[in-house]
Amino acid sequence: MDSFANAVKLNSGTAAVGLLAHTFAIKALTTAQFRDKTTGVTKISTAEREKIFKSWYYQRWCAAQLNETEYASVFIAGLLFLHSKGVAAPITSTLCLVGQIWYFWLRALVGHVHEGGTSTPLPPYVPGGVMRYVAFPLLIKGVYDAL
Repeated sequence: MDSFANAVKLNSGTAAVGLLAHTFAIKALTTAQFRDKTTGVTKISTAEREKIFKSWYYQRWCAAQLNETEYASVFIAGLLFLHSKGVAAPITSTLCLVGQIWYFWLRALVGHVHEGGTSTPLPPYVPGGVMRYVAFPLLIKGVYDAL
């Protein structure tokens, strides 16, 4: 376990900070890409605004952002709790951070065939989702053990 922790340099604290930074970057990019145009800050026609709302890119991006936000808050809270208790949890930390990044970017930018993305047997964001599903029970166990 120590060799893995030393190799990846991720622990519960650094992973929590990474997740915070990733979440902030997504929020800032969403604002830069869409908010000014869709909320009326930049003057565009209603037809242009509707074109944005109906685009696969906008729909994938917003769905991926919503999903990322649902996980990020729980992961950050759990990881910070572990960090406050001195628990490094390098495997859980790595799965949380890498899973979030992998899932979001491949879901937002590539997507799935039913949302205008690639037609592969397995959507490319699935491994990131699997990492998060593995990370969640590990995080629960880590928090329970640290109580």
